[in-house]
Amino acid sequence: MPRRLLAVFVFGLMTAALPAAAKPSGITGVYLTTRYPDLTVRGGEATTIDLELRDFHLPPQLFVLSVPQVARGWKATVLGGGQPVGSVMVMPDGEQELQLRLEPPAGAGPGDYRFLVEARSQTSDLKLPLTVTIGRELPAKLKLSTEFPALRGTPTTSYKFRIKVANDSGRDAMIDLSAAAPKNFQVSFTEAYGTQQITTLPIKAGQSKEIDAAVALPSETPAGTYRLSVTAKSAAATATIPLSVTIVGQPQLELSGEGGRLSGSAYAGEASELTAVVRNDGSAAARDVSFSATAPDGWKTHFDPQRLAVLPAGKAQRIKVTLIPPPQAIAGDYQTTLRASAADGLDQSADFRITVLTSTLWGTVGIAIIAAALLVVVFAVARFGRR
Repeated sequence: MPRRLLAVFVFGLMTAALPAAAKPSGITGVYLTTRYPDLTVRGGEATTIDLELRDFHLPPQLFVLSVPQVARGWKATVLGGGQPVGSVMVMPDGEQELQLRLEPPAGAGPGDYRFLVEARSQTSDLKLPLTVTIGRELPAKLKLSTEFPALRGTPTTSYKFRIKVANDSGRDAMIDLSAAAPKNFQVSFTEAYGTQQITTLPIKAGQSKEIDAAVALPSETPAGTYRLSVTAKSAAATATIPLSVTIVGQPQLELSGEGGRLSGSAYAGEASELTAVVRNDGSAAARDVSFSATAPDGWKTHFDPQRLAVLPAGKAQRIKVTLIPPPQAIAGDYQTTLRASAADGLDQSADFRITVLTSTLWGTVGIAIIAAALLVVVFAVARFGRR
């Protein structure tokens, strides 16, 4: 290449990369440039190269476009706005964006292929040499990565792994997604920030996408660490990433009457006892368990014990509940709700039906009054009936 042409070409590349405010105000001329004058492409496919024709402080000019040097067997077309063009008008301090579309012949093998683009006006003749290299195709390769491969929570926690799927190969690929998980675990896939479940994912060559792998598990899953894996597979490559979910123990309270009974009896104005049973059916100890009751107005309640510092998993504890209805309580059925509350917001309640009975003392007094009344009547008849 002549020194003068090379200097113009290199200077044009430098000024094209500068912001408008940073370009020296003293530049005058027209420049044909591209960001990548020497690039490597994939064999067997058409390639488009971006071009720019820039004017600095010159009057409008009409440039005729051509590609006088084309590699043997290749087809070269200059495009403007996506359509083939043969000329272009450049305004003062303006620019025109163009493309050079290159189509290789069938069977074009690895090697360097040279082209020359020319833009000619009445006062300027701009030439831009280009080199296109067809290299060996990159081997197919998939890569999976995540920032958090291990998650921790309870059986009711929502587990979601954000996974990056990279297609580090030379061809676009359709990726099939699958998972290996413990029995009764369910894994579903969505694109990151999406809601639609997917099983396949298209990824262009050299690009990547993020997916979410959501894991659902049974609520009764025991505490422990569970391992699973996610696999991405294309027609030519496979990648797998190991993941894990750690389930921590969780207490679960159950409250009932002894023997499953949810009823009892009490006398008005007297203390009566019933036995409640609190159980921890969870997989971790329940701590700071306290007891309370919601009873009818005027009733008094007391628990023994009033509080349990800890109730181990799988254990049960009997609780004595003392109920004292008010003296004026009317005989009948009443509802009392017993409640067991523990740390971490655990709460369990049970409704008991309490039957209030009349005290036997009042029954004895009533019988005595009736008997006295009968004696008075008999005495009156015996004394005054003879007259």
